[in-house]
Amino acid sequence: MRAYKFLDAHFGIKSLRERRIKISILSDLNDPFDLVPWELSNRVYRNAVRRTWSELATQRGVLCFSADWRDPVIWAHYSDKHKGICLGFEIPDAVCKEIKYVPRRLPFPINPGFDDAQTMLFTKFDHWKYEQEIRLWAELNDSDEGLFYADFGEELELKKVIAGARCPLSLPEIKQALGSLAERVTIIKGRAGFTKFEIVKDKRGFNG
Repeated sequence: MRAYKFLDAHFGIKSLRERRIKISILSDLNDPFDLVPWELSNRVYRNAVRRTWSELATQRGVLCFSADWRDPVIWAHYSDKHKGICLGFEIPDAVCKEIKYVPRRLPFPINPGFDDAQTMLFTKFDHWKYEQEIRLWAELNDSDEGLFYADFGEELELKKVIAGARCPLSLPEIKQALGSLAERVTIIKGRAGFTKFEIVKDKRGFNG
């Protein structure tokens, strides 16, 4: 599955140089309803979900991607107002899953099972639908100065780098950060489309 990660220019170049991306811990997520898709007016259910959330937070973090790189709103929100870059990865279907979007909170399951756990991990309010999120859960292993990372590799294979429409980075700067990966990674410059509200490839390249 192709999945795209939006970053500002500083952290984008840093990720390319280090060949890894940061794993978000659960307390970093920007949606307070994340992992809480159910209606929780019942205190018993609410406390059960809080305990599950707290236990999960000590073990796992999440990598959030989008299924597409063309949406200008995502560039504005997650890539420093189009001044950052977007990294395109190929990720095995078995290790990631598309988010399901729902218009209202779901009834709490009477006898929670595996499907309900999947619902918890991969369901969000449908006002987030524009993100077309693909989610990958990752173990929180060794930290680096208190942060956790996922390395590029077979389960996170870098395929493309898109520089934002206002990105100040040059092609040589991106290639230098990529190092030997530059030989097998497609690098393009984005621009605002002429006929639709979308970001497209700038055929003039970085010097247009």
